Amino acid sequence: MAAPGGGEFCAFVRAEPPGQRLYELVLDANDPRAVATWWARLLGGRLTSDDGSSWALGEVPGAPFEWLVVNPSPDAKTAKNRVHIDVTSDDLEALLAAGARLLRPPDGDIGWHVLADPEGNEFCVFAP
Repeated sequence: MAAPGGGEFCAFVRAEPPGQRLYELVLDANDPRAVATWWARLLGGRLTSDDGSSWALGEVPGAPFEWLVVNPSPDAKTAKNRVHIDVTSDDLEALLAAGARLLRPPDGDIGWHVLADPEGNEFCVFAP
């Protein structure tokens, strides 16, 4: 499906809606295993794959969704993500040492750091 602005999403029809309505958050990557592994180190959780192509991170502590899925995409990232992940951390240096890239530090307009994962997917880091 697509939202009015063109953003794609999947809808899963079930007889009984689960208590947690946000089911998955999905990222695209050229190397899904590497990106999923990177996020698993950052967020915790259980890494799995049914086919070795797409990778999923489940049982992420505190996540409001069941799975963070990373699908293969042959396309290069060319623009800012329309959806991104926000995390809390008090150790920015550890994120940078793990392969994140600083895109924007806090300034007069924002009070958080904007980073990118190794394939350029943006995420924001808030101090706890």
